[in-house]
Amino acid sequence: LVIDDNSDTLRLFQRCLAGTRYACMGIGDPEQALALALKRPPRAVVLDLMLSGTDGWEVLARLREHPRLRDIPIVVCSIIPQEELALASGAAAFLRKPVSRLALLDVLDRLVGPAAP
Repeated sequence: LVIDDNSDTLRLFQRCLAGTRYACMGIGDPEQALALALKRPPRAVVLDLMLSGTDGWEVLARLREHPRLRDIPIVVCSIIPQEELALASGAAAFLRKPVSRLALLDVLDRLVGPAAP
């Protein structure tokens, strides 16, 4: 699940994950994202911090507090250099924008685990 309110960024993540073992569910509305995560629990969440309305810090806190979502690894992906705060707030990893396909796949493989043989 990719949560980012920039449609160009969502398309970039879809292109990065195309042809990989990861399906990309992209959503721009953080409130809808939480509902979607409950309906279709993702294997990982990629979360921007600078969202309109509810900001990424609040989304991160809500994901960490929810009993059904708290164990899903969250990758904060932002232009804001707040890696230490993101990790201290419950993120499993941090990627600085602009993110490369290789860096994204590397962190997802590390968090989700190796592909089944």
